[in-house]
Amino acid sequence: MATVSRALNGYPEVNAKTRQRVLEAADKLGYRPNSVAQKLATGKSKMVGIMLQSPDELVCAPTFLKELSNISNFLGVKGYDLLINSSLHGNNLQALKNFVSKSSVDGLIIKAPMVNDERIRFLLDKGIPFVVHGHDTSDLDYAYYDIDNASVTEQALNYLHQLGHQRVAFINSDEKLAFAHTRSDAFNNKVKHLGLDPELCEVFHCAPEVKAGRELASDILNGEDRPTACICSSSKVAYGLYMAVAELGLEIGSDVSVISHDDGISHFETREFNPPLTVTHSPLTDSSEPISDAIVKLISGVSPSELKVVSPVDLIVRESTGKPKS
Repeated sequence: MATVSRALNGYPEVNAKTRQRVLEAADKLGYRPNSVAQKLATGKSKMVGIMLQSPDELVCAPTFLKELSNISNFLGVKGYDLLINSSLHGNNLQALKNFVSKSSVDGLIIKAPMVNDERIRFLLDKGIPFVVHGHDTSDLDYAYYDIDNASVTEQALNYLHQLGHQRVAFINSDEKLAFAHTRSDAFNNKVKHLGLDPELCEVFHCAPEVKAGRELASDILNGEDRPTACICSSSKVAYGLYMAVAELGLEIGSDVSVISHDDGISHFETREFNPPLTVTHSPLTDSSEPISDAIVKLISGVSPSELKVVSPVDLIVRESTGKPKS
């Protein structure tokens, strides 16, 4: 019985041949381990929790559903189930505390960290294995998967500068979010490095939604001293900007060059914009497997310092960018 138990739970002292015989016999008999009994014996629930920023991620964005589906599938292969929860009314820390107190998860995935996110300190103090989708810019030692957010604005601004643009607006998200804070810092530093006038290269902020992008772009572009190029932090904002440009009688790529970051949102295909949108590209769903792999490794005892990933960002040039009019 002890050998069978160890084989089913993946203990290393059972040799590969014996483990395979046990697994084949279990499959033939249709045996499935009892999760309650496993938890009593091992102290593990074989469940991983994930905290979303809000329930809207499940309702408004099919790409987020695909990401969650991928994470669930990858974890399932490793023998784990995914338990989903979300923050309410903007109180991320309290929502996390409630989740931890009411559920028996072996580890947690948290998304979209704020600058110096309180949730990260709380989980470290509690000794709960966790991986962050993003990075809060602190020096704390924890596992994360992030994209090179500094490169998002650096590549975009550098390319626009090569085309000859001197007046560039950056439409960013709320800088309380760590990724947005990093992008703004990188933009401002790149402006200085390229010798551009900071007064002609402003950072603006709006919600990552079409309507917000349209309204802000209408204000920014309505005048003779408008910027000749705009960098958008999301494709939804860029779509709103396209609408504003059309309403003002301007032309994308000629009167205004546009670059946006593209997370690969399925219902905003940036190559289908008219004209096709120049983007910094890093699909959101690329994060699913490394995040799933990281949380399983953390639960098994791997050090967080070995599980820090920053994924590169690609610049894809299309027709939405061109040289500024003289």
